[in-house]
Amino acid sequence: MSYTAKTNWRLDDTVTELDMNRIEQGVTDAHTELRDVKDTIAREIEGVNKAVDGVRSNNTKELIIEVRASDPDSPAIGRMWIRSDL
Repeated sequence: MSYTAKTNWRLDDTVTELDMNRIEQGVTDAHTELRDVKDTIAREIEGVNKAVDGVRSNNTKELIIEVRASDPDSPAIGRMWIRSDL
């Protein structure tokens, strides 16, 4: 469920149990989403580390550095380039 913030609080408003439950659910939802993002990032980093280790372990590949005027659309791991237009 998407969190809906109450942004029109006034000094004399009474905080009810419904308000507190909504706030607590928002905190819980944010915590869950943050954990999911953290797990996704950890998996991505692990995959990149494995790929980098594979590149490093193969010393038969030539080192190629491209000179480009733009970044590649989807660079491969280990690909290197220097921007000549900056």
